[in-house]
Amino acid sequence: MAKKPVDITHASGITPEVVLKLGELYSAKDLRSVQTKLTSVSGELRKIGQRWTTRSGLLGRLGEHLTADQRQLLLDAAHLIDSVGNNVVHAKEKRQRTEKEAQRRREARDKRAKQLVAAQYPLPAAPNANEDLLEIVKTALIYNRARVLHTFYSPIQFCQKHGPDLGTSGVHFGTKRERNYSDLFFQITYLRSELITAIQEELSYDDGSEVEERLAAMKQRVADQVSQAALTNQEKEVIELWRKALNSFTPPPSSTGSQEGQA
Repeated sequence: MAKKPVDITHASGITPEVVLKLGELYSAKDLRSVQTKLTSVSGELRKIGQRWTTRSGLLGRLGEHLTADQRQLLLDAAHLIDSVGNNVVHAKEKRQRTEKEAQRRREARDKRAKQLVAAQYPLPAAPNANEDLLEIVKTALIYNRARVLHTFYSPIQFCQKHGPDLGTSGVHFGTKRERNYSDLFFQITYLRSELITAIQEELSYDDGSEVEERLAAMKQRVADQVSQAALTNQEKEVIELWRKALNSFTPPPSSTGSQEGQA
């Protein structure tokens, strides 16, 4: 029995699955770019493989100087490229669906993480007492030790880099005492913002588990660290430095407030 002739214009070895596997690191946008290039090449081959028309331009003129077999070879190549391009299109569409689903899942996890952080970590956005400020510093120190916040710093490095520092981006008016306190306040509230963001990113990271499961795992890591030491010696030193700095520069009650109190 004679073998069925192979259709050389059909890219049977290139399926959408093959494209997705070979292009697993490429986005749908990247695949769309490949699709565009293939379409362009196919179109150019057709211009030179067919007889001249007003649309084929110089390529069509050149094609008239080829033999019929040569022009057919070019047209077959165009069909082959179209076959490859069709599979790239199908792969791109699958990748788009995957990316959209991943985006929906990511947004849902981010939203849930923010909800949990708001409920579980009521760190005051506008702390009005030094103890509130110190609690933020303490929490940040522990969460660095638990490898949640600024994990590129070791606990010792984190302590060294997060002591009180005057001359930061606080207010630039008022008395020197008020400016110094504003610098300290700015440092701590900025640290709070970084801490909240770090916890949210820790919870929303998609490793296949639920956001609530990542919260429980993170809390366990924190509890393990606290069970070893509520605060390390270095952390105690940092807290004490902050306490002294805040107490030194806390603005006194306004004269208006004092008079109202006396009244």
